[in-house]
Amino acid sequence: MIAEIEILKLFILVMVRFSGLIVTAPVLSSNNFPVLGKIGLIGMAAYVVTPTLPALSAPLPADPIPFALVGAGELLIGMAIGLVMQMVFAAIQIAGQVLDMQSGFGLVNVFNPALETQVPLFGFLFFILAVLYLLTTFGHHLMIGSLVSTFERIPVGGFAPETPLMGQVAAWGGLMFHDAVLMAAPVAGAMMLAYVTMGIMGRAVPQLNLFVIGFPLTIAASLLVAALSIGYYLELLDQMFIGMFRQVDRLIGGLG
Repeated sequence: MIAEIEILKLFILVMVRFSGLIVTAPVLSSNNFPVLGKIGLIGMAAYVVTPTLPALSAPLPADPIPFALVGAGELLIGMAIGLVMQMVFAAIQIAGQVLDMQSGFGLVNVFNPALETQVPLFGFLFFILAVLYLLTTFGHHLMIGSLVSTFERIPVGGFAPETPLMGQVAAWGGLMFHDAVLMAAPVAGAMMLAYVTMGIMGRAVPQLNLFVIGFPLTIAASLLVAALSIGYYLELLDQMFIGMFRQVDRLIGGLG
């Protein structure tokens, strides 16, 4: 009977760790993913992983408050991994904001049902591109596999974050802006050339109404350059996702 209770407590804590990932990770936390599907995924993952875990060095707390504190640590492990993964998609949204302001789409926003918020037009395009690329390369499997690997390095109840970890996460936040600049570079460079060209035309032919000519020109140029840069974006997304999983691996090492 005691062994069954210990297994039940272990199963609950494994579910809590998976829950932290599901509610924060990109794609998996999407509102388009049904709640019952998320609950089923969490339960199935915990059901598969729990029997494979080695015996704990110390029994789990029996009192509610210490057990809840252990559960809070498990939840933070999953949430921290999911939030680091979200940095890639945050970089995509930043790049979209920059390109919308440069190309003339600054006043146009679309509703993103996955984020339940208004997002820039280019940001939505890049978001869809990133999600499709992640799914076609089985990145969602790698997300779940990353969390499964945490049980080998951070046993249940072993949440003990290192002090320098927050500084490392902050540095990754700086890399998020670096990735956003790289993503925005092709269209932003084309827009700079377009504005310089229109400026020269305005000086040479003052009769031209650049306000009327400029919007169609910049919009057409931005869409054309974005279409021609799809291969570049896919290669960049590949590098960003590889870097994301490297960051997750370092994060796991600092959490236990």
